[in-house]
Amino acid sequence: MQQIIYLIRKEFRQVLRDKAMLRIIFIAPLIQLVLLGYAITTDVKNIPLVICDMDQSYDSRELVRGFEHSGRFILNGIVAERTSIDEFLDSGDAAIVLVIPPYFARDLKNQQSPQVQVLVDGQDSNTSLISMGYANQIIRSFITGRMQEAMLSNPQLAQGIHLVEPEINVWYNPNLVAKNYMVPGIVVLLLTIITSVLTAMGIVREKEIGTLEQLMVTPIKPYQLMIGKTVPFAILGFFEVVFAITVAKLWYHIPIVGNLFELALFTMVFMFTTLGIGIFVSSSAKTQQQAMFMAWFFMVFAIIMSGFMFPIENMPRSLQILTYINPVRYFITIVRELFLKGSGFVHLWQQGVIMLVFSIVVLTLSAIRFEKRIK
Repeated sequence: MQQIIYLIRKEFRQVLRDKAMLRIIFIAPLIQLVLLGYAITTDVKNIPLVICDMDQSYDSRELVRGFEHSGRFILNGIVAERTSIDEFLDSGDAAIVLVIPPYFARDLKNQQSPQVQVLVDGQDSNTSLISMGYANQIIRSFITGRMQEAMLSNPQLAQGIHLVEPEINVWYNPNLVAKNYMVPGIVVLLLTIITSVLTAMGIVREKEIGTLEQLMVTPIKPYQLMIGKTVPFAILGFFEVVFAITVAKLWYHIPIVGNLFELALFTMVFMFTTLGIGIFVSSSAKTQQQAMFMAWFFMVFAIIMSGFMFPIENMPRSLQILTYINPVRYFITIVRELFLKGSGFVHLWQQGVIMLVFSIVVLTLSAIRFEKRIK
């Protein structure tokens, strides 16, 4: 036990003396949390809009005002002729074009259901779908308002028409703020990067400077060396989690309604996996550059296949099955559930058990490979 404590002290001293490592541990996570929390968002705003108003009536202008005041669109022009709208779409000045036909106000007054055309640039399918949803919502709200006015002026008409007004309640994220969903995922990514990359580079660095051979000729056993090299990075990983949670709470004002003790428990289980990956990478790489490349290869797969950015349900079935071997998938689910829902252990124990199995398998394989490489 004394040998392990000495190794842990040595590793901490070595980390604190390395200025580049200190930047990675303390400065890089802060920059990533602040920048990525705002940059990575699924919100669609400032959509370029052009309106072709061929009716030029009071009602058509009111519909235009609905789009202007929605806060979702930027009006780049209003034209009266349909022939000029192609140029806006071709040049990219418009991502969506609203075409209001002639006699729009007359048909609306006569209850003849006027048709309004929406043309959408479909290059980005996600943005296009959301833009169409915003446009449909504004148009329906305008039509509903006009129908209510008509019913008030004509009580007999109101007897045959019953408008349905849904009462919508959004749970867990009432304002549908994207950062409340994305920042917990960024916390997971930072923990994955810090523990796996730093562990891999820390051990490989010993090989490059020749101190690993010196440790091998001492009475230290392989398992003691592995524990001594990984415990400091586990402690640093916990520090990063505490730091990230503090930033999420104080800077982004994200509600953390779950049990922090449960979060710490699941974090420890997850770190066993990432530390094991770092050990496995270090036992396979000869230089820090190789270790960085191998660890980055794992992280790219882990990030894309975790549901961090893209819902797993939207992936092909074959890729959905592949995500089951990605431990980051389970930890992201746990962190988001704890942050926003406050889910208890009874709802999260299955993900925890799967992560525990991953950690046992990865640590066992890494320990075997590590022991073979240093003998």
